[in-house]
Amino acid sequence: MESIYSWFLKKTSSWFVSWSFRKIFGKKNLVVFEKILELPKWKKVSFENNEKWIYEEDNSFTLEVSGKSRDFSEDWTSKFPNKKSFATEVYLKINGELINRPLLFIAVDGWNNFVPCPQRSEINSKSFFYWVKESLEYKVFQRIGFLYPPYKNLKEFGEKCGVQMK
Repeated sequence: MESIYSWFLKKTSSWFVSWSFRKIFGKKNLVVFEKILELPKWKKVSFENNEKWIYEEDNSFTLEVSGKSRDFSEDWTSKFPNKKSFATEVYLKINGELINRPLLFIAVDGWNNFVPCPQRSEINSKSFFYWVKESLEYKVFQRIGFLYPPYKNLKEFGEKCGVQMK
């Protein structure tokens, strides 16, 4: 059975969803941004160093990829032909104001794949990496991340490099 929340997102126009979430939760609320991320109308508007994505129905919601990156290396990034990986930050903004801490994304295999940095955990002194499917990082990946074929989704990509999906 479909929840009222899911039905509302599917049946209501995007501009009304944006407007109502902002009225209910306030203009700078992360909850609003997460709900907007679930809507499909995101568009890349800047291809320069600072890549920028906007929500087409309300362009006050933006995702910005920093033009600055640094070398990054963990076990899971070394399983590709090109061993170079880079870390960069993604900013969530409403009306140009940062509404959350920057999210760390990793360009793997020489910028062929752009994925959220997985979390690390330990069980019995053995560490492992994982992504959480309901996380903010995963939702942002759904909008701006990319994977080079043969990977169709983050789960397949994770199977190749040893990162689990929770």
